[in-house]
Amino acid sequence: MKRIYTVLSVILLVGAAAGCASAGSAAGSSGTKTNQNLITAAELDAGGFRNAYDVVQRLRPNWFTKAGSAPSQTLGGVSPGGSPATGGSGLVVYLDKTRMGGVAALRDLTASGIGSMEFMDASTAQAKLPGIGSSVITGAIVVHSR
Repeated sequence: MKRIYTVLSVILLVGAAAGCASAGSAAGSSGTKTNQNLITAAELDAGGFRNAYDVVQRLRPNWFTKAGSAPSQTLGGVSPGGSPATGGSGLVVYLDKTRMGGVAALRDLTASGIGSMEFMDASTAQAKLPGIGSSVITGAIVVHSR
């Protein structure tokens, strides 16, 4: 009977060790979990990016679809149904705390001047960013300069 308990104990220990090992590998090679709503300076420095649009397209393409504003669905940052006269709708772009426009504004921001970038969902953007007011948006990309 003692031998059965010993075997079961060894099996449990091996299983626990395997579980811990697989949980650690999910965090990434650096041991830290990547924040999918943030692009860091280290990520920017590692790539040869032309502009902010290129950065998002290559590192976080889901930002475009997460906000329901895939580039193919927007015209100058205004989603179908939105209008420039009313502030448009869809994904908005900010440089620091200044509203730049829609997705197309990302093409005007050179990668070398970017310190970090972050994605905000619509409710977070409404609460934290100036100039949105009652505009209907689906999210915001905030570019922080170096």
